[in-house]
Amino acid sequence: MSDPAVSVITPSYQHAEFLADNLRSVRSQTGPSVEHIVVDGGSTDATVNLLRKFEDDYDLRWISEPDGGQSEAINKGIEMANGEWLIWVNSDDYLLEGALETFADVRDRNPTCDIVYGDHLFVDADGNEIGRKYNARPSTFVHKYYYQFAGNHSTFFKRDVLESVGGIDESYEYAMDTELFWRILDADIRMARVTAFLAARRLHEDAKTTGSPPEERTAEIKRLERQYPQTRIERLLPRPFLIVTAACLQACYHLLDGRPQAIPSMLS
Repeated sequence: MSDPAVSVITPSYQHAEFLADNLRSVRSQTGPSVEHIVVDGGSTDATVNLLRKFEDDYDLRWISEPDGGQSEAINKGIEMANGEWLIWVNSDDYLLEGALETFADVRDRNPTCDIVYGDHLFVDADGNEIGRKYNARPSTFVHKYYYQFAGNHSTFFKRDVLESVGGIDESYEYAMDTELFWRILDADIRMARVTAFLAARRLHEDAKTTGSPPEERTAEIKRLERQYPQTRIERLLPRPFLIVTAACLQACYHLLDGRPQAIPSMLS
C-alpha cells in the first residue's frame, strides 16, 4: 500500500465527548488519501473505547500513553505519520466537509508551495457556529502585534518543511502554534491561501485557550514577544499604537482581497 497523501495528527487527552466528531470528520473526507494519527495522553474517560470503535472504519492509528503534554504529543504524531503533507487538528476540533478536496485543488494549482492554509469557524460545545476567522496574508508585523495569520487546524504543512523548521517547540504548552507560525514566517516559506473554511475550532469551558488566559499562557506569550525582533521605529512607538496599526493593516489586506465581510469578525 502506498503512503497516504495527508496525515491528520490529533493530540488528545480527556476529550471523549468531542473526539467522535473529530474522528468522523476525518473518516468522511473525500479526495486525497488520508491517514489519521491520534496521540492520546493516557485518557481515563471513554477515549480509548472510541478509538477502538473507529480503528477498523478507516486508516486510523493511535496510541494512548502518558506524555509530557500536547506539544510532545504532536511531535510524536509527526514521527508516526507517513504522509507527504501534515495537518494538526486537536481532539475537540474537526475538519469541515470537503476540506481535503479543497486542499488538494490548491496544492495542485500551486505545485511549488510548502504550506496551504484557509479559514476556520468557531463553534460551541454542541457544534453550533458562533463566529468565523478569516485568515489573511502572512505578515510578520501583524503576527507580532495583532494576530497570527493562520490556525493550525486549517493549515496543511509539507512534511519536510515542517521538519526543517524544527517541528513543535515542546517548551511551549499554550503558545506552541503562535511560536511555530513565527518560525514559518521568519523562514520565508512558500505559502498558498484559499478563501474557504476548512475546519472548526471548538470553544468550550474545558478548552485550554477559552476564557481568561492562565498565568502560564500569559507568561509564554510574553516570552515569545521578547524574542520578536523590532525595528528602531517599533521600539520608539507605544505598543497600543503598534497594535492598532497592525489591526488596520490586516483590515486593509481583507479589503485588498475583496473580503470586506472579514472586517466585522476582527471586532468580535
